[in-house]
Amino acid sequence: MLNPIRAIKLLYQLENHPEPLGISQAMIEQNEQALGVQLPAGLYHYLLALGNIASLNSGFNHLGLLPLERLGDHLVIGKTCDNDGVWGIHIDALSPKKQHNPMVQMSRNFDAIEQSEIHWFNELPLAEFLLAQAIINGVNGGLKYHAQIYDFDGITIPQDLAQKLQSLASEIIELRQPHERYFQAEDFGVVMLLGMDESIPNAFMIASQDEHKFNDYIQQLVIGFEH
Repeated sequence: MLNPIRAIKLLYQLENHPEPLGISQAMIEQNEQALGVQLPAGLYHYLLALGNIASLNSGFNHLGLLPLERLGDHLVIGKTCDNDGVWGIHIDALSPKKQHNPMVQMSRNFDAIEQSEIHWFNELPLAEFLLAQAIINGVNGGLKYHAQIYDFDGITIPQDLAQKLQSLASEIIELRQPHERYFQAEDFGVVMLLGMDESIPNAFMIASQDEHKFNDYIQQLVIGFEH
């Protein structure tokens, strides 16, 4: 199974960070007791290892901010930056036999008056979701060096960009979504996110904590970015 904590520490250059990066075990377990649920092991260890990093967990989308809350039959673990959607894990998926890597679901009508009318759809398993969010938050400002480009006219982004990325970097296949593809290079020294409209690229983002690596890949891509 994918190890998001290792990848995120590499991406955000946190391996030798001098200050505590996580939330205390006591705080996490206090939240568990208040909720009456046991957090999935992957989320528990993520909060313990990385839960106290603002640029990672609240710089764009909000993820794992205590206290976590329940919404009907779901444990809410995150919210989009525009407060338009939430991510949660169904309570049934938190049973000890299932919680090694439960599915994270998303709802865009979480504020419906009747909880029975709230619709949830599958996004990614928890480990993959945590890494995907780290990349999304990173390319949107969580990492020191980042750039974005959007294609509103069909000509700004080269149509063959996906093929070019595959020659420069490695796609993280486990994170692939119908409209998003994720790439990394140099052992998570650089990450890239490609937005797709069917098979046509319509957004591209790149980020790194390393200025030299960031500039090197920008030059290789030869695209006009917004920094």
